[in-house]
Amino acid sequence: GAAPRQLASHTCLPAHFAAVEFAMGLVFTGLVYVSGYLFLIFVAICLACGLYYLAELAEEYNALTRRLLSCAIAAVLIVHILLLALEPHLPYVALAAGFANHIAYLWLHQSYPLLRIASPAFLTSLSLFGVSHYLWGTHFLAHYHQLAHVLCFFLFNVWLVPFGFFISLSVNEARLPNTQAGLADEVYSEGGGVKQKSGLLSAFSFVREKRDDMMPSMAKKV
Repeated sequence: GAAPRQLASHTCLPAHFAAVEFAMGLVFTGLVYVSGYLFLIFVAICLACGLYYLAELAEEYNALTRRLLSCAIAAVLIVHILLLALEPHLPYVALAAGFANHIAYLWLHQSYPLLRIASPAFLTSLSLFGVSHYLWGTHFLAHYHQLAHVLCFFLFNVWLVPFGFFISLSVNEARLPNTQAGLADEVYSEGGGVKQKSGLLSAFSFVREKRDDMMPSMAKKV
């Protein structure tokens, strides 16, 4: 009688441990997913706040923004030349497309801060950006590199200058001749004067107002 009971207890122990281990795996996996989504929300909020602040700085200091854009374009062009000379494993077609793309950015930069979407410079820059992005994406999909290395490469060689032009859209809209008559523009008072927000800043302000309407207690604390 004792032997069968001991045998049954020994057979139940592994099943019990397997169930506990499975439950522990579920809790850990659920925690990872929840934390991952919270992290994405925090990153989105930080990006929105950063974009709002950078757009205000670009609108306030448009001459400095113009110089920084020209320096960024020159730096990326120099890096493309160095990559062509010192990194023979990189595709020449992608390097040529990236170099031509930033030459087009120089063309677009000549009319800064007025950026016309229908202008040949803008359309050429946008087309070459898509081509460069596709070529580099194809290369890195075919040749394994660490994700951090790929993101850093794209950040400097592909995304840096377009991001600067995107931030400068606020300067572009503020400089248009008919901005004062725009129906969608937002006017606010600051220090006794009247200052006008551009469309990009108005979009961020709209999101902030909606947040305050949904969470009035948080707005009062802030």
